[in-house]
This record gives sequence, C-alpha cells and structure tokens, in this order.
Amino acid sequence: MIDFTVRISAFVLVFSSLLFWQWYWPRGVLFQWRQRWCHNLSLLVIGSISVRVIQPLLLSLVALSSQNFGLFWVLNLPFWAVFLSSILLLDCLIYWQHRLFHRIPFLWCIHRVHHSDPELDVSSAVRFHPIEIILSLFIKALAVWLLGIPVEAVLVFDILLNASAMFNHTNARLPVNIEVWVKKLVVTPDMHRIHHSRVSLEANSNYGFFLSIWDAFFNSKRNDALEGDELLKIGLPDTVTYQPTSLKEVLVMPFKLFK
Repeated sequence: MIDFTVRISAFVLVFSSLLFWQWYWPRGVLFQWRQRWCHNLSLLVIGSISVRVIQPLLLSLVALSSQNFGLFWVLNLPFWAVFLSSILLLDCLIYWQHRLFHRIPFLWCIHRVHHSDPELDVSSAVRFHPIEIILSLFIKALAVWLLGIPVEAVLVFDILLNASAMFNHTNARLPVNIEVWVKKLVVTPDMHRIHHSRVSLEANSNYGFFLSIWDAFFNSKRNDALEGDELLKIGLPDTVTYQPTSLKEVLVMPFKLFK
C-alpha cells in the first residue's frame, strides 16, 4: 500500500508541476487540446483499470521473489552497485523495448496509438494503448526476475520513468544554454519532440525516455529536425493529416490497416 501511495503521489506531483510549466511558459499554442486530453486521459483511466493498479504490486512481488535468484544474487554485489546497475539496465531495456515497438510490425500497430497524437503536451505521456501497457509490464517483470532487481530499485525506476516521460512530452522548452547540457544525459522535450515527427526517419530516432545516453551509444540520437523545429509536424509517421477523431478509433487502431 505504501509502494502504491508513493507512486501515485509522485505521479500527481510531477504531472501538476509540468502542467503548470507548460501552462505559463508554453513552447507553442495547442489548438486541439480538448479532444486530445479527452482521448489521453481516457486511455489513462482504461490503463489504470486494466493494469496500472496491479502493475506496481506485481513488479514489487516479482522483485521480492527474485531476491535469491537472478544475476545480481549470483554476483553478490553490494547493494549500492545492484541499485545503480538496476536503474541503468531497466532504462536500457525500455530503450530497446521502444525501438522494437517501432521495428516489429505487429508491435508498431499497437505503439502507433501513442504517435497518433497530433500535438504534444504532458498528457501525451499517458497516451498508450492498454495492450502496450500489458506487454510492457510482462517485459519489465521478466527482467526484474531474471536479474534479481531489488524492490527499491523497481520503485525508484518506475517513478523516474513516469516523471521523465511526462517531462519530455511537455509543451515547454528549456533555455538553450541549459538544453545543450541537460540533453547530454537526460531526454528533453525538444529532443523527444523530433521522435514524434510524421517523417519516419525522424520518428525512428531518439527512442530514450529517461537517459539520452542510449540513443548516443546505439547511434539513434538526432539533435535537430531535418527541416528545422518550426517546420516539424507532429503526428503519426507516414501520414499527412491523419488523427483519430474518437476514443473508439483510438482503441481499435492496433487492429486497423491504413497508411
């Protein structure tokens, strides 16, 4: 119960803070926010009902059950080393999970719900189809079990992942002199914005959610939009104007074939 309360409290605090940031210092005007927020928050509610309530508990139980099993238990490392290694490995896992969701056709059919948002703001961070949330849950649970990741690291990483996802989807931007340094380590809104381009070459870059080092290391980092930030068009890759017009269309998108 404490675990769940900490996660929810952190989510509400970060979401509220970033909402305040983009409300008072927006990077641009959002013209479709009412419909988008309806879709995005509806997906958040559906995801919460389906797995988000049990996800923290399940991952924590897996972490507790793997304390005498897994790579870290075999290596017998000190706790601080296991903790830091767990955060890094889980973040690397999310990077590759995200990259595979772009590369494998049936996974992309699910993930494209996230990319169908025609504008970006903090609500875009929760725009995931329930099927993707469930798949991600099992992938993380398997990693936690095989590596023997401690429950403390699971809790901290989950908070970091959610906070960073909300941060890099926010409709705001860091000052240029700060952006240059921050994006060397952490994914920023301007960096992740390129990933949401309608141009496939741009959408298939900048896969990181928390640390930007994975994009740099695995050669998928793009610092600038092909035609400049002002001409960057947000939305589903390889489409010109497509955007779902109803929650039903969002939910059936993984099963719909279209260009």
